[in-house]
Amino acid sequence: MFVSSVYSFLGLGPTVFVLVLAFLLGAVFASFITCVADRLVAGESPWTGRSHCCACGHDLAPWDLIPVLSWLFARGRCRYCGAGIPVRCVVFEAALGVVFLLFFIRFGLSVPAVAYCALAVLLLGLSLVDLDTMTIPNGFVIAGIVVWLLQVVATAAIVLTGGEAMALSLGERPVILTASFFAGFGDLAALVLDGLVGGVCMGGGILAFSLLFDKITGKQSLGGGDVKLLFVVGLFLGLPLSLLNLIVSCVLGLVLAFGLKAKGKAFPFGPAIAAATVLTLLFGGPMMTWYLGLIF
Repeated sequence: MFVSSVYSFLGLGPTVFVLVLAFLLGAVFASFITCVADRLVAGESPWTGRSHCCACGHDLAPWDLIPVLSWLFARGRCRYCGAGIPVRCVVFEAALGVVFLLFFIRFGLSVPAVAYCALAVLLLGLSLVDLDTMTIPNGFVIAGIVVWLLQVVATAAIVLTGGEAMALSLGERPVILTASFFAGFGDLAALVLDGLVGGVCMGGGILAFSLLFDKITGKQSLGGGDVKLLFVVGLFLGLPLSLLNLIVSCVLGLVLAFGLKAKGKAFPFGPAIAAATVLTLLFGGPMMTWYLGLIF
């Protein structure tokens, strides 16, 4: 009743309302996780203290924190000291808003859409930290595992109750079920089993390969954070899509490495894995269906 009233008041249909809300939430969460990442890089607590200008330290008012709009109205500068605000802030806010929008277009108002949006927030945060410090904090990894567990619990609740009375329905099936090895066991079992197999095989396999490569070459190939990240995204993708994701990650990694090398900066692999994961969640399912159709 309340949601219907909101639709009527705004003059929007349910679909349009959800999509507009998805974009706005994406921008808001991007602003939040960017602040968290900046504080972690600066060695500050991300959970205490008000938002402030990184240049002059002045506390920011609520109207200074409106995603996208505040940056545009202030012309990219702090209202208190005139220092430039990195353009990446507004870019990431708009980009994550679009990612949220695409997830809800692709999966509808569903558990997978919500879970993938939460994962995208974490991927953005860890990418920003990795770019500046060449490390991926364990907090992001743990949070990713928690999101996957919550997705499983929510899916189990829907399956066990029939789904009719749930506000969040299964809607579009999770992308992991596109090429499931355990489809015959039912969606819930396949979601859990494929996730565990994808996580263990991806994280464990890459760890074993990197250790062997390091021993042969005497150089470090992948950091521990990258291996943990591949384990987490493997939970959401399963083994077949994780292999596709690894290929896309390597391609994006080469592009990122070339760009950063030109600027004299080191190359972190985390952002490439993060971007590839979002692309795989959005487009990996149709690509896998098309590829399997050619074989079978």
